[in-house]
Amino acid sequence: MTTTRVALSAGPDTLATHSGQSALVTAALTLARSGHEVWIAAPEAARLGAQPPLRGAALLAGLVDAGENLLPGRAFHLGMPDATDLAIVFGAAAVPPQAQSAIMLDAGSWSARLSTQPTRWSGDAWPLGGIAAGVLAAAEGFKMAMRRLAPHAHAREYFDELYAPAGETIFNLAPADTPQSVALASFDLISGGAIANAALFALARLPGVTGDGRVLDDDRSALSNLNRNALLRRGALDEYKVVDLAKMIDGVTLSPTPSRYEAGMPLGSTVLVGVDDIASRWAAQAAGPDWLGVGATEGYAVMVSSHAPDQPCVGCLHPVAAMPTGPIPTAAFVSLLSGLLLVARWQRTLGHEGPALRDQQQFLNALRPEGWAYSAMPLASNAACPVGCRASRVRHAA
Repeated sequence: MTTTRVALSAGPDTLATHSGQSALVTAALTLARSGHEVWIAAPEAARLGAQPPLRGAALLAGLVDAGENLLPGRAFHLGMPDATDLAIVFGAAAVPPQAQSAIMLDAGSWSARLSTQPTRWSGDAWPLGGIAAGVLAAAEGFKMAMRRLAPHAHAREYFDELYAPAGETIFNLAPADTPQSVALASFDLISGGAIANAALFALARLPGVTGDGRVLDDDRSALSNLNRNALLRRGALDEYKVVDLAKMIDGVTLSPTPSRYEAGMPLGSTVLVGVDDIASRWAAQAAGPDWLGVGATEGYAVMVSSHAPDQPCVGCLHPVAAMPTGPIPTAAFVSLLSGLLLVARWQRTLGHEGPALRDQQQFLNALRPEGWAYSAMPLASNAACPVGCRASRVRHAA
């Protein structure tokens, strides 16, 4: 990972938009959290909107400062390197010379595009498509590094297919006519970990966002969290995660609750869950929220679901409380994509689709974004649901 050099090239068309700035920042931070050597070839620009965990009003200066506070011994390099393994070009910027491979990125409000053909940046103030573009870029950097291990693969054909460069990709987060909602309902966020970081990373960038929320977790940040917690800076190690997160987002008032969520604790009407523990998801569902959104990861897989009161619940989806054994391997871009999709799903419910989305669950391999669409799989009720939700009771009675 640390010997893979990635050059990010962004021009004025990209940096003149909040979307483009969000794409560059997302790509740079996420690539750096994977340990890659990251170069940034772009003119300095005034920051156009919130970009935590960056500080200050200047974009590149903020990135350099943040880079010195991520993984120990790593930092961002400004300028164009003489040679690079992977060049990532945002909009109509120059392709770094002597690049072994190059990809071009663009974004709309609700989508990201990865291509081998140059294009001007299409995004504007709405940042979610730009964040998705940054995630796609980070995944390509990770795959470039992994391909160096191909001679050691036990199943070479599968390895080559999994880590192959992505082809032409249009990644849609939500329907194009999804309203851009910035007045958020009061919410509870269970977990201060990687997926909670990712969700707040996205929410913090919504222009003019307002609302109030509570974030619950009794854990403190550790060095091992730096690779995947998108808002974490090294200076916040040993702090309660929820206390640090509450400092990171403007517009939304976050109330940190440094305690573990337990069954029976009251929750609000809108609940976002990012915990690995399935029993905690059941407990949150049993509290009876009007809308429950769950983000999860497993290996390179991203799993996101949502549940309104009359729909099959999280217990129908996960009826067995399998417990993780040992450390859970997590790549930075996988967790970030899960939190981003959770926010996009919440945004959909705030518009004309309403809280009971018909496609209740989403599942994808973050390494293979080609052909994926937000409209994914319906969810069937389960007579063996451990929560005993309405949908499962109806099925059992039938």
